[in-house]
Amino acid sequence: MDPRFVLLLACFFLSGFAALLYQTAWTRELSFVFGTSHLAVAAVLAAYMGGLALGAAVAARYAMRLRRPVRVYGVLELSIAVCALGVPWGIRALNALYVGLLGGGSALAESASLPASLFQLAGAFALLLLPTAFMGATLPLLARHAVRREEEIASRVGVLYAVNTAGAIAGTLCAAFLLLPELGLRRTVWVGVAVNTAVFGLAVLLAGRAPLPPTPAGAGASARTANEPFWILPAIALSGAVSFAYEVMWTRLLGHLLGASLHAFATMLASFLLGIALGSAVAARLAASRERAALGFAWSQLGIAVTAYVAFALADGLPEFAASLGAGPDAPLASAAVAGAVLLPIALCIGATFPFAVRVLAQDPDRAAVATARVYAWNTVGALAGALGAGFVLLPGLGFEGLLTLGVVASLVLAALAALAVRPRRLGPVGAAAAAGLVLLLAPARPPWRLLTSSPGTVNETTNEIYFSAVGRTSNVMLTNLGGRYRLTTDGLPEALIDPAGLPPEPTISHWLGLLPALLRPEARDLLVVGLGGGVTLELAPRSYQWIDVIEIEPEVLAANRWIADERARDPLSDPRVRVHIGDARGALQLTAKRYDAIVSQPSHPWTAGASHLYTREFFALVRARLKSDGVFVQWIGTAYVDAALLRSLLATLLEVFPHVELFRPQVHGVLFVASGTPIDTLAGAARALQAAPADFARVGLHRLEDIASAWALDEAGVRALAAGAPPNTDDHNRLATRSGRLDKTGINAESARTLLDRHDPLLGAPGLDRSALIRRLMSRGLTERAIDLAMAGEGASEEAGLGWVELAAGRSDRASRHFERAMSLSPGNRDAMAGRIVSQKFELSHGRTVPGISDAALDPRYAALIAGWRHAVALNWKQVRDLDAELARIEPGASLFEEATRLRIAAHLAANDSEAAVEAQALAETLLSRNWNPYDALLRARAAIRADRPHAAWVSLRRVAGRASATPRGHALGEKFLEIARELPEDRFRALRDAITRRGHSVSPDSAGLREPPVPRETPR
Repeated sequence: MDPRFVLLLACFFLSGFAALLYQTAWTRELSFVFGTSHLAVAAVLAAYMGGLALGAAVAARYAMRLRRPVRVYGVLELSIAVCALGVPWGIRALNALYVGLLGGGSALAESASLPASLFQLAGAFALLLLPTAFMGATLPLLARHAVRREEEIASRVGVLYAVNTAGAIAGTLCAAFLLLPELGLRRTVWVGVAVNTAVFGLAVLLAGRAPLPPTPAGAGASARTANEPFWILPAIALSGAVSFAYEVMWTRLLGHLLGASLHAFATMLASFLLGIALGSAVAARLAASRERAALGFAWSQLGIAVTAYVAFALADGLPEFAASLGAGPDAPLASAAVAGAVLLPIALCIGATFPFAVRVLAQDPDRAAVATARVYAWNTVGALAGALGAGFVLLPGLGFEGLLTLGVVASLVLAALAALAVRPRRLGPVGAAAAAGLVLLLAPARPPWRLLTSSPGTVNETTNEIYFSAVGRTSNVMLTNLGGRYRLTTDGLPEALIDPAGLPPEPTISHWLGLLPALLRPEARDLLVVGLGGGVTLELAPRSYQWIDVIEIEPEVLAANRWIADERARDPLSDPRVRVHIGDARGALQLTAKRYDAIVSQPSHPWTAGASHLYTREFFALVRARLKSDGVFVQWIGTAYVDAALLRSLLATLLEVFPHVELFRPQVHGVLFVASGTPIDTLAGAARALQAAPADFARVGLHRLEDIASAWALDEAGVRALAAGAPPNTDDHNRLATRSGRLDKTGINAESARTLLDRHDPLLGAPGLDRSALIRRLMSRGLTERAIDLAMAGEGASEEAGLGWVELAAGRSDRASRHFERAMSLSPGNRDAMAGRIVSQKFELSHGRTVPGISDAALDPRYAALIAGWRHAVALNWKQVRDLDAELARIEPGASLFEEATRLRIAAHLAANDSEAAVEAQALAETLLSRNWNPYDALLRARAAIRADRPHAAWVSLRRVAGRASATPRGHALGEKFLEIARELPEDRFRALRDAITRRGHSVSPDSAGLREPPVPRETPR
């Protein structure tokens, strides 16, 4: 091969490399201005591809007039570098103009409104038009230089196209896996600038030694001739539309397996581009003549149709295939294998179409550059139409199977028409296309439900019914049944678990998101929630909020919530205070001047494009600008999505924006960041809130100050100590976006959380709190290690009593009793130790046996009532137990004997066989469940609901218990109790419960690790 041509290929490889670096960087940078709504993303895509097409179209007019095309190519590469250096300044100016023209409104702006969308489109075009047009013109210029003979038309253009695409593959992978994680956005662009500059130097060197291309004969060489096969241009445009529609479709589908991270997208794009490069290289060798090229184009279209149909038909086998390879966000090679298995065959056929089309259009070597430019321009316009049409219209309107069918039909029609255009006509592709169409008619495409209900690392673990499914413009939204609850997912990833009607609220971290601002700032009246999800954050919003704005990026999420509005326990959308706005949070906040008392952000999966930019310094600064002077910001993140370095980085980022930051950990698997411009007095604010509206917080088991304080993980001093020296997370260098999705099992667990957080535990020095109440609350939340540390921080009787409650919660009554006995010996009047001793000696006391240190005469009347009640219960004297109800009712939620006293009261009410008593028993059981969900208490609620003639409430409670089970040994006490209560249901309800459990694949007698208390990670001392 000519060494000069090899050098030219090297230059064009580097051009493709730099182009994809820019595309990745510019798309992300513009998302910081406009947001990541589907309209904003479409505007950037339209500007980028529109510029490529325009550049090719201009090149079609002027390429033949150039005597030194390689030199011009080099100048264009240098111009791209210069533009790339100016884009950041342009983005800043664009942002200022965007906010100046459309911002400043007193209400929350709709970032997806028509004026905003038009500005985004015009702004993106203005910013990207020059560099992308320069990029689009490069291939025709190099074709003008490289093609000298007729046999080189397809071969050299095809190789150039393939090599440039190979460079794009390298740029995609290098940006995602190396440059962005290590250098950040701006420095990644600088790498592109350096590459473009190097290409300029090589091109100038090459141009000086390269022979001049021949002068085309005739002034009209760049014009269309009468016998030109113009049909290939609309054909390649339609082919490009189908190709990019498939890319959009498969990116969405494979996202269920590989995730929606930057790495996963790069892997899928690289697989698609690899197929295009290989297909183009193969076709370049086959297109020896126009006739062979037209026939090859026909067979390529047939190949696109067949490979797309077969891949879609086999899609439901992909979850198991991916699982067998270990594919997922943290396994790039396995993910590449999955993406390649699906996309490579389709892309091979797609890649072949370009050199075939160029060879069909080019009548002679002189017209190779013009043909290349026209084909490239038409193909790019078609690709743009396909991408936008698929994302905006076809996927939402037709679904995946409808889009696939439409694409297959279009490819088959193109195959037949191309075969008929060949002279002499070839009927082979026509017959094959007709046969393939018949197969499509007899075996139409069907939705790949197994794939659609899977997520990265999870192979469709249930076969539960699907209540709602919609292909949105940004994600696939689905509502399924999971253990009797509604499970909302987007792209297979879990968003929320929603309780059906008849279930009491089970406290979750989502509820805490809505409650915490009101607990810390009881005076808060205006609330903004970023992300609707399942609406769980809004379900129990305190009445102190007077106005609640919600920003949701995907309209189908709102539709899913409306779909089950009448079926759920609490419908937040019926709350007159709630207003839902469709759009991206950053885009919306940029355009409003409204300020809030509190802002809550709950992006579910922080590595995805729509969420990662909500954890950066720039977003936090935008949030602070929209808060009132004493406003509070609360942000969630799952501990599985961060390691120690990322958690410290996020805390450091918040501290750069807010002077006061604290951390809460209401549950094991998630943390809440709290930030404000004014000091946060957690205990004082919570005390005021509980006093002002106790009923609002009691619904989720927050009855006393210790219930809230037990979730307090770090105060401001602890946050500063932990964050010291950590780098901030910024738009330019977003470590969360590049690392979070790949953590897999290396995120924060119980041991690493203890190492990070417990040494700065604010509870160790907090005054005025009941240490034992804190320990019991921590144990109920699974925070065993912290409870042990808190117990051991006490001295003497306090330490012994604390360790006693730890052992008691772990089910080791004998050990607990010894701890309480030692505490009583150290402090004879210690009421807490006495209460613990009573509970740990329940069996002996209830059977009338004497327990040293416990004398009925010396007991608190409430303690004595409990012991007497136990004894009456053993003798089945329930009337006497009910006579003690007033005294037992004095034991308040959170007190040491509350659970035992409440369960005794429930049993006594049920024994009365009275519907009113059963109603009260159900309410008592719901109070227990609000504090700590327990299967035994859930069964108590079910029994009470049956006695109260509320079969639906009983049925949903039983199904909830069954939903926590997997594989259960028969005969266990819990399973037997479950069956006993279930048989009291009406026959139709019992059958429905049995069928629901059978569908989940386990016994009707549920008991599993999920139904038992979690094991204590380590033994307590002594």
